[in-house]
Amino acid sequence: MNNYHATPYDQSALGFYFDNYEDYQTKAENHINEYGDLVEEFEIQFIDGDNHQLFSALGINQANLETWFNDFESLEGDDLIRAIYMAEYLNTDMSEILDRLDEVGLFEGRAKDYAEEYIEDCGLLDEMPENLRYYFDVEAFARDMLLSGDICEMEIMGNTYVIWEC
Repeated sequence: MNNYHATPYDQSALGFYFDNYEDYQTKAENHINEYGDLVEEFEIQFIDGDNHQLFSALGINQANLETWFNDFESLEGDDLIRAIYMAEYLNTDMSEILDRLDEVGLFEGRAKDYAEEYIEDCGLLDEMPENLRYYFDVEAFARDMLLSGDICEMEIMGNTYVIWEC
C-alpha cells in the first residue's frame, strides 16, 4: 500500500507514490518531466494512515521528509496524541517534540471527568464532611481549570482529550 504521493510542482510531469524515504529518493532522483528534464521539487502528500493529523501539523515537505520517516511515522497511542498537540497547538519545533513528550499530561475524556478523577486522586474532599461533599460543584471546578489554563480540552483524531503541561 502506497501511503504517500510526490506531486511535482512542474505541471509537465506526473507524480509518483511511495512508501518510505528510500523509495522516495530512488524515484525522485530519476523523475523527469515530459521534456526529459529532471524534476526537482515536489509537494509531499499523505494518502492513507492514522498519522495524517501529525503529518499535516508538522508541515512535512521534501526538507523534513527523512525526519518524518525516521522519527515520527511510527508514533502511536498517547505519544502520537502528545506530538499532535505539541506540533499543532504549541507550535513546538519538530526537533524538540520527541524530547519533550513526557512534558505533556494526557487524559482521554471531558474536563468534568478529569476533574472528578483529579478530586478523587488528590483527596481534595477528604477533609470535608460527607454530607457537604454533595454541594461541591465539579462542573464549576472543571470550568475554572479550563479558564485558568491549568488544562485544555481538545478534539484530536476524533476523541476528546484533557491535556496539561507538566
